[in-house]
Amino acid sequence: MVINVTIYIEGVYSENPSVLTVDNTAVFRESFHKLLSQRLSPADFNLIIQPFGTITQTRNRLVFIEEQQSNAAILIDLDGPTEIIPERLARYQPFDTTRIFFMVQEMEAWILSQVDKIEEFGKSEGLTRKKQEQDIRSNPLIRNRHPEEIERPSEKLETILCQYFEEVKIVRGKQKRKNKKYSKAKDGAKLIGLLNLEGLIHDFKEVERLIDYIESIEVEG
Repeated sequence: MVINVTIYIEGVYSENPSVLTVDNTAVFRESFHKLLSQRLSPADFNLIIQPFGTITQTRNRLVFIEEQQSNAAILIDLDGPTEIIPERLARYQPFDTTRIFFMVQEMEAWILSQVDKIEEFGKSEGLTRKKQEQDIRSNPLIRNRHPEEIERPSEKLETILCQYFEEVKIVRGKQKRKNKKYSKAKDGAKLIGLLNLEGLIHDFKEVERLIDYIESIEVEG
């Protein structure tokens, strides 16, 4: 029996409102599906990845899940250390908060936990690697730090991409090199699709909890 599971995930938005985000949304869905399917086999689970934009929509998602009585989970940025999880969950009572899981401290911490995937992303995007002799792991922003302890990881990831990669832009027929800027909607989604799920389960307790929760649905089903 294949179990239908919907995972509502905070994340897709456009930094430029004039840019259509249909493609970004598709990549976001595909990337998270690819990542979670490393453990949650399509033979057992029909994973429906549904991005819902900003965290302000979380309560609305909980209402909808309760009304539909569906198998669903919500995955959102914590925007802080693990110590604030109880306080964050309290905001959503009296709804079933066991359905809520956090990306600690943000989605980008997952990416920073697997530096080899940042290197892989750079190659797949045709970026030029600067500072060839320097290992990104040695960067003081992340060196000897557990990924859950990295504050504002989205900012750290953007800094690292700027420091180690540049891209070529054609401006008026001429090549111009620019430091790589990070886009959560475009780059973040692609990077998520490169990650190793077992590594995330090892490094992030909330990832392990999410997988355990979904797998428990199979048992109940």
